[in-house]
Amino acid sequence: MPIIGVNECGKTTILHALFAFDEFNDDLNEGGRHLRNTDNLYVTAPKPAVVSAEVSLSRSEFLSCLNELTETEHAADAQTYKAKRGVPTTFLIKRNIKTQAYDISVPSFRNKELNDALAREIIRKLPYILFFDDFRDSVGEKVEIIADEDGEPEGWLSIFEQLFKRTDRHFSVFKLAAMEERQRKTVLSAVKRRLNETLTKEWQNFRLDNSALLQISIDFHQEKDANGATRNYLRLDVIEKDSNENEHFFFISDRSKGFFWFFNFVMKLEFNPKVLQYHQTEAIYLLDEPGSYLHASAQSKLCKKLRQLSRNNAVIYCTHSHYLLDPEVIPLSSIRVAEKGSNGDVQLLSIHQHQGSMLERRSAFQPVVDALHIKPFLLDLTNRLVILVEGVCDFYAMEMFKGNRSVNFLPSVGAESIAYYISLMIAWRIEYRALWDNDAAGSKAKAKAESTFGGTEANGRFFDLSTASQSKAKILQDMFEGTDIARIKAELALPIETSFDKLIATLFYAPNRQDIVNQISTATKRAFETVFTTLIPG
Repeated sequence: MPIIGVNECGKTTILHALFAFDEFNDDLNEGGRHLRNTDNLYVTAPKPAVVSAEVSLSRSEFLSCLNELTETEHAADAQTYKAKRGVPTTFLIKRNIKTQAYDISVPSFRNKELNDALAREIIRKLPYILFFDDFRDSVGEKVEIIADEDGEPEGWLSIFEQLFKRTDRHFSVFKLAAMEERQRKTVLSAVKRRLNETLTKEWQNFRLDNSALLQISIDFHQEKDANGATRNYLRLDVIEKDSNENEHFFFISDRSKGFFWFFNFVMKLEFNPKVLQYHQTEAIYLLDEPGSYLHASAQSKLCKKLRQLSRNNAVIYCTHSHYLLDPEVIPLSSIRVAEKGSNGDVQLLSIHQHQGSMLERRSAFQPVVDALHIKPFLLDLTNRLVILVEGVCDFYAMEMFKGNRSVNFLPSVGAESIAYYISLMIAWRIEYRALWDNDAAGSKAKAKAESTFGGTEANGRFFDLSTASQSKAKILQDMFEGTDIARIKAELALPIETSFDKLIATLFYAPNRQDIVNQISTATKRAFETVFTTLIPG
């Protein structure tokens, strides 16, 4: 589920809310940033922020969770719950973000303390939630080895602890300080090998670019603080070899932001502590502007990776990038638009539900528009007839010769892609015409569309260039007299060898475009006039 919308519309707030539902995440995301400052500042008397989720489980699963509480101070009340009949299998579990307490919305469950404990037990068994914020929660050059008040690692240290455990179940970051130096080097060597094998494997899956994967070094480091006490750290370095196989050491943050993002993503993906602690196999991935520092082709590959992850997991991400909304990878129906009301409430709407002025719609839909290879203003598909053409060159030419006709042109990305936009026109109930070239590709695509949508839909709506122009024209260039093409090149001072596509694009954006169009021959103008008369009779 991609979430789009204008800046400051609440996209990240939604991700933080989902992340805050699971107490396991309280110490993550910069030490609990998602739990702080949650009051609605748009109202004078805000209610406490509450996150709720509908959770389904069988009666046996419910009893299993209660059994986990029989050895606690809630044992007697847990037995009372177990004896209840007609216990629902769907619960609404709520979490008050200010108090961080849970509640289960079942009328007969009146013990608040037991409800809280039971909800936590249920949530332990739910899919884990991973939050990826590109750099605000990134690993530093060193990670202090220090436990929380319960003796457990937190934040990035918990991720590295899982790396150690995955390497060997007897390994632990907390054992490093007490080890003999040579033994410590052996452990760190094994951990480093496991880490780099994991990174290499994921790099092959991602293939974000063709560069060689850099190696990561992990060392144990001690420092004295201001009071003279010894503090222990894991220190991370990136190793890069030059052409002479000499090794050069860098901080992770010294490398490209693309690599920095990749490292953070893989570490949280592969070594998340909840995965191992509770043996989870599925997850909910929350990504805020994923890969925003990756180049275009890498973002396109990331889009496919996110789609791949969604086969067995839920993937929710905010984006402004059209590369992460590729309609051939991400279904348009899955996209949601975030919209903030006057009282600060944020809601998610499907692209079909989204309301508002056309100007606001263009802003929110800009990434979708770009993903569809449509110029932003072309989404203003109101009551005008829309003519679907094969490409942007066709769009430029038709736009220049349409005169004062109230019609829009929608450029596709080739003959076959027109069929995709036909489905959109049908879904959005927009009157349209489809116009293909009369070459081999156009004829094949038109025939396929007629077979797909049927004769009733095609009748009066599907045309090729020869039938529309009532001539032997096969492609757009055939609509122009040769002398006109030469005249345009001369007026624009373009080289003789300039391609037709570049010629039309240059003319379209030329400041004296209308003057040049006025000089074009009657024969060329008549050819376009015939097309419009055929497509828009009467």
